[in-house]
Amino acid sequence: MMLVSRNSYLGAQSSTNPHVEFWGVWAEYNERVLSCCYKWLHNDSDKIEDAMAQTREKALNAYSKNISNIENMFAWLCRIAHNVCMDIHRSNSKESDLVGIVSTNPSQFYFTENHSRTLESDYERSYLFHQLTQAINGLPTDLKQAIQYKFIYEMEYSEIAEQLQITPENARKRVQLARKQLSALQFS
Repeated sequence: MMLVSRNSYLGAQSSTNPHVEFWGVWAEYNERVLSCCYKWLHNDSDKIEDAMAQTREKALNAYSKNISNIENMFAWLCRIAHNVCMDIHRSNSKESDLVGIVSTNPSQFYFTENHSRTLESDYERSYLFHQLTQAINGLPTDLKQAIQYKFIYEMEYSEIAEQLQITPENARKRVQLARKQLSALQFS
């Protein structure tokens, strides 16, 4: 029976598939790296879970490139985990600073509502638009033209008056009459 050292076994295995080899190494050191993350992240399980996932990903990506340069696997994995944990601390610190700044001077910041339209609201808007379009088309021609110029083409009353060859006061009155007729209709 021939005994093979771990390094020669790993060297032989790494020529075939370094990713398979990495998972064996990770399984061996996972618990020790996890306990280090607990210490560095003060037992915050959500942050620790993120740190371990990031550490695994970074270590896996770097493993095949650096396999020949890694002398102490645990120290190498710990260094990656430590850097990830410190990045998490920095990120949280920046977020805390931003929250503090916004909290002390909320009037300097503008926040928008973040919501998306539903399919039902899109359908309802489309239906109401169709009804409104039909109602506008049902207006007398002079009122229809005035309201289209005002609200569709966004023209000023002087421009509407010029287009319809009437006075600006009459243009304003036609828009007013058209709005009154449209508001009297029931849209449902």
